[in-house]
Amino acid sequence: MSDIPKDQGLWNAVFALLFLVLFAASFWWLTDGFETVYWFYTLSAFDITLIALATFRLIRLLSYDKIFTFVRNAFLTRQPDGTYKKEGGGPRRTVAELLECLWCTGLWAALAAVVLYLSGILGQFLVLVLAIAALGSLLQNLSHMLGRIGRHHE
Repeated sequence: MSDIPKDQGLWNAVFALLFLVLFAASFWWLTDGFETVYWFYTLSAFDITLIALATFRLIRLLSYDKIFTFVRNAFLTRQPDGTYKKEGGGPRRTVAELLECLWCTGLWAALAAVVLYLSGILGQFLVLVLAIAALGSLLQNLSHMLGRIGRHHE
């Protein structure tokens, strides 16, 4: 028997609709309708790489990093033993499930990164910082992996 309430599909649909509305509003804001889609054709591979790395870092930040535990816990219910559990249903459960699903968080993070990057110099700076942090994380993980491989062959 599933512990997911019957009306949870409604909340999931509400958040999916919210994403689509934010997507459309962002597109309209960045393009002024379909009249000025010039930026779409001027994005280079470098731009897309920066946005992708920033998206990776945002996903990690929202779904895993300790500094954002308080955000994730805000959508959970604290149990008497001190652990946290998803709500039985409603919008808090939907957000909790979005934050624990990397694919779901990735869609929202990608939209945020693209909008930030295309919104001006401050957004580009923030995306650059996130991208450099992501590259640092990837290099750190590679270093740990190589260290484990080296110890394995000794």
